[in-house]
Formats: sequence, structure tokens, C-alpha cells
Amino acid sequence: MLNKSVRKDSVCRVCRGVNLDTVLKLADTPLEDAYLRVDKFNTEQPTFPLELAKCSNCGYVFLPYVVYPEISYSNYVYKSSITVGLGEHYKDYVKSLILEYSIPANELAVDIGSNDGLMLRAFKAGELEPIGVEPAPAIANHSNSQGFLTINSYFDFKVKNQIEQNYGRARLITANYMFANVDDLSDFLNNVKGLLNSEGLFVVQTGYHPDQFRGMMFDYIYHEHFSYFTLNVLIKLFDLADLQIINAHKVSPKGGSLRVVAQIKGGKYPVSYNVDKICQEENNEDKDFFKNFDLKINLSRDRIISLLTEIKSSNKSIVGFGASHSTTTLLYHFKLAPYLDYLVDDNIAKHGTFSPGVHIPVYPFEKIYESPPDYILILAWQHAESIKSRHTDYLSNGGAWIVPLPDLQVIKTK
Repeated sequence: MLNKSVRKDSVCRVCRGVNLDTVLKLADTPLEDAYLRVDKFNTEQPTFPLELAKCSNCGYVFLPYVVYPEISYSNYVYKSSITVGLGEHYKDYVKSLILEYSIPANELAVDIGSNDGLMLRAFKAGELEPIGVEPAPAIANHSNSQGFLTINSYFDFKVKNQIEQNYGRARLITANYMFANVDDLSDFLNNVKGLLNSEGLFVVQTGYHPDQFRGMMFDYIYHEHFSYFTLNVLIKLFDLADLQIINAHKVSPKGGSLRVVAQIKGGKYPVSYNVDKICQEENNEDKDFFKNFDLKINLSRDRIISLLTEIKSSNKSIVGFGASHSTTTLLYHFKLAPYLDYLVDDNIAKHGTFSPGVHIPVYPFEKIYESPPDYILILAWQHAESIKSRHTDYLSNGGAWIVPLPDLQVIKTK
């Protein structure tokens, strides 16, 4: 019997098809970013099924088990500004849009899922007039306190009308790393279309699962990410809302992302050759991709567990580095919790908390110098190079890093 916070979808969000195949099953997990403060330590944290389904009709890949967004976002604490290099990336991103599409100064630019205002800062730097929409109350309040107008709400018809009536229609609307988190995609896109002016552009930047999964990033599957898009699927989806994708680029953040630019059908911009190029690449994908991906995940799990078991049998200590959504997916699917004494992270919002479900304590990195562990397992392995470069003293003092993926590595100096 399903928990009342979750539902099982049996219809494709994109084409409404009912022929759905389960292509990947991971371990059940609690909400992946629900790190608890000590006063909430005894809070029940149920686990929910975590798996991917694929529509055999249109190719859409998604979570069939959906935790309702109002549950996921009630205590959301992630701030985009902590992601290394993302602020500069957003500034370059906005600058390129302004230049390529000749967007004049002072035009209205709306960022949906604006988080702590990182994209709004980029809009301001580009001399646009920024407005954010952010459902997490604490994060929206923080953005407003920084001087960036942020509406604390989901982007719905009411918010669309509020912006349109008070500020006019937008020349630019962006949705960065949140479009995969949208439950009702059709309603969302119809509201976007209704807020665009006649020359308006809608830009989505989202994790690109063909590239991420090729890089073994299965831990970017978690309950807030309902959808795992390809460009071919996005084209079908946008078409249903009378939106036309006119450009697409693969970009580097988050282990592989896709940025698409769309206009209202009949708009003045031509379609770039990039669109067909990426679609053709997707059409050439291995039909057994997910079957092979599952095998690789299991092989990686067996290798890391074998190594950790050997280390612990020698009475050596292991600490985990990372306290994020992906950490939880990795901890649960690889069953890593019994091997870790505690977690460390550079994000101060996670210090003094306990990890979802298994309740491993999270400390600042400085704790490792109080009683240095023999090994640090980099759970946030996608950022391994950045982590190692920021914490060189640990290695030079005799410590050892373990990087679990994409290929298992142990890094020592002695």
C-alpha cells in the first residue's frame, strides 16, 4: 500500500499513452534532501519507490511514483549559489541570449524556480528587469531580502496573471534545473506561453540524462526530478503547447545539461541546425541502454562494497564527503551507510543535521582534522576535483580519497 504522500502514475505526461515500461529500479529512499536538525531527529521519514519508466509511444522517461511537490518543497534548503561556477555560467548564459536574440535593455525577464536569485543577478547584470518565482518560502524570502523581487509560489495561472497585470508580458522566461521537477507539464507550458510577449523566448536548462547516465550519474535520479528529458521528447511536449524549439545546446553544468530555446509557434526566429543534429544523435542511441546501465551500476556497487568491507576489516575509519540529494540516492542504492562514521560537507546549511532516513551526522570539513579518518569516500563524486583541490591538506597529512564513480579510484600520497 502506497504512502498517502505518493501516487502511482500509469499515464504518460507527454502523449497520454499507457504503454509504460519500467527501465530502471533503484532502492527505495526517503526524500533525498530532507536532512534533519537535532530537534527533528525522531521525525518519521518513510521511503518511497525510486524507479524510471519509459513511454513506448513517445520515449518519455519519468518517475512513475510521484511524491507530491508540496511535501518535497515544504522544508527545501538547497541554494543554487553554493554550486561551484554556476553564477558565472548564468552570467555567460544571459549574455549569450541577449546577443544572439538582440534583447534590448529593461525588458522583463522572469526566472521560474529562481531559488536564491542567482539567475536574477545575471538578468540584472544584463540590464534586464528581473522577477523570480520560487515555491520554497525560506529561499524566496532570502532572495527578496537581497533586493530581487521574488514571488513565493509555484508558477501557475494565478501567478502568470499577477505578473502580466502588474508588470506586463515577458521578453524572456527561464526555467533552470527545475523543469524536470514540474508535475503538470501541460499546464506549466500553457502558462509560460500566456506570459510571453510576441517576441518572447522561453529557455529551459535541465539535466540531460543521456550524457549524465553515460557518465554513471544514476544518483541524479531522485524524487524531486519527475522527468528525464531528451530533445526529441521536449519537441513533442512543447509542440502540444504551441511552442516551437528553435535552438538547443549541450552545456557542461551538473555533469551534462541541455539548454533549449523556444518561441511561440509562428515567431520570427528560424530553427537552428543544432536541433536536428542533437535529435539525430538521440535516435542513434543503443536500444539496450538502460539494461546495460543497470548492469554497470550493479558492478560499480559490488566493487565499492568489496573495497569498503576490506578497509573496515582492517579497523580503518571512513567518512563520507557530501550531503545532498544525490548523496541520499547513492547511500541507499549502494547500501553505504554502515561503513561511514559521519559525513562532512562545505554547505553550512547542512552542518549539524542528520542525513535522511539513516541519520548519519553531518559536520563541517574541519572536523576531519580533529581526528583524521583513514579514508574519505567522496559521495559528491561529480565534484571530486573541486573537493580535492579545496582540501589538499587532508591528503598531504596522510589521508586517502576514495572516488566511487564513474570508475573506482583510491588516491593516496603515502
